[in-house]
Amino acid sequence: MIVGVNCGHTVSGTVGSGAVGYLNESDETRAVGYRLMDKLRANGVTVVDCASDYAPTVGENLREIVAKANAQPLDLFVSIHFNSGGGRGTEVYTYNGQRFEAAELVCENMAELGFINRGIKDGSHLYVIRKTNARSMLIEVCFVDTQSDADLYHKVGADEVAQAICDAIIGKRMEEELTMSQYEELKNMISTEQARIDVLQNEMYKVQNPFIYNYIDSNMPEWAHEAVQWCVDNGIIVGTGEGLGLDNTKLWTCVVIYRLAQKLQ
Repeated sequence: MIVGVNCGHTVSGTVGSGAVGYLNESDETRAVGYRLMDKLRANGVTVVDCASDYAPTVGENLREIVAKANAQPLDLFVSIHFNSGGGRGTEVYTYNGQRFEAAELVCENMAELGFINRGIKDGSHLYVIRKTNARSMLIEVCFVDTQSDADLYHKVGADEVAQAICDAIIGKRMEEELTMSQYEELKNMISTEQARIDVLQNEMYKVQNPFIYNYIDSNMPEWAHEAVQWCVDNGIIVGTGEGLGLDNTKLWTCVVIYRLAQKLQ
């Protein structure tokens, strides 16, 4: 897999360097983006750095980003951004709002970190989405001008955000760690269900494997010997070449018939 990663905007303090609030977009796109590149490479992904640090105009910055992306046969292009406008949470822009696994997992994995899932939106109007040849997504990590988002971002850290995006690209959902009480509860639940399974398997064995008594010998319960012998002698039960073929129910039937005959006599 070949993935192009763009750390959005130019470097801080230059033309087109992005939004500034409680967070500096230019600084944080690079904090997340370069960590993302390292994590993707560690997972065997070929990474193309599509950042454009300096440009005389915003338009030239965007054209340079797209040129870097289209110079390579990318499987996916990812542009990292931070939002502004007073909202909260993470959103992902794709061409025509197309839903695909990596984009959906970014939203889900970021939600696991505590960010509001704002979903997938139509990014056809965005230059880097519209002009790149590869399947593309632009990720707005959170809002730089919302205190709660900035606080959460600082708490989680750029590395965890990069990991969430990396996992999404390689097709992994972030797994929430179990507390000790949750672990014990899960272990007890598994133990209870296993006990139920054992009982059911035992009952099924009994149904599928009833004990059959084919001969009047030591294998047959002693309490049934006399009654079964009497039934055989009086032609009430007749065996085949394979024996009598009696199960426990038939043994008790023989005993009842024998005792009833004894009383009638």
